[in-house]
Amino acid sequence: MNPEYEETADLTRIVGGHEIWLGEARLNGEQAEVSLIYGHNMRPDGSLDPKGINPTVYMPDGNTIKPELSSEKVKHRLAFPCTQDGCYTAIVNLVPVIVTKDKEGYHIGPKFQFKNATYSGAFIQMAKRVLPVGDGRFDMNETIHGILEIVSNKPVYAKGEEAKIRVFYEDKPLAQAEVKAVSEKEGEETAKTKTDEQGWARIPLTVGGEWMFLAIHQDHTKKISDEFDQTNFITTLVIDAK
Repeated sequence: MNPEYEETADLTRIVGGHEIWLGEARLNGEQAEVSLIYGHNMRPDGSLDPKGINPTVYMPDGNTIKPELSSEKVKHRLAFPCTQDGCYTAIVNLVPVIVTKDKEGYHIGPKFQFKNATYSGAFIQMAKRVLPVGDGRFDMNETIHGILEIVSNKPVYAKGEEAKIRVFYEDKPLAQAEVKAVSEKEGEETAKTKTDEQGWARIPLTVGGEWMFLAIHQDHTKKISDEFDQTNFITTLVIDAK
């Protein structure tokens, strides 16, 4: 662990629009590195507790490996070998958190811990990124991992091209899901749309660089009466436009 590391992320801010994403992907020979960042609109805002981070890399042959995790002031780095041609899918799940609101504001913890709670929700966050290596095929039209997941028809796009992505919930296409697109270069949300009846959405990539697609789904059936009233799933997928 880097001695400069200090947990500073305020997880109550996910209620108003904070999320995790996988950025700064690098390939150095047979070694890959991806950064896990917490913040909003691809701008960092604090560093997460590494004990709450669960990373997995899906290899081209279908096997999984646990990447090496290191931490810095406002990001964590995932490092893993990439000795095969094909697509490596890095996925990070955060330990679920419960956010409760009362007259004093938002707090981390179940609603039974607070008097006169007006809101309480469980938040499950996932971040995903696909790294193509060599001449391997890219065929990812279905989910790999996650209750709410975004897939794309290509691992990399050209600047100006239209991204074609699909949202799944519990392994089924999710219709009318709101999808937001954020350009790292612009540092702001540049597009918003909804999926069609088959879960597909199309978004033009107007500038080059990294793009984050974000989807949120609220499930009011997933609740525990004295702890939280609904479960909120938040997932991101980062893709390059070159």
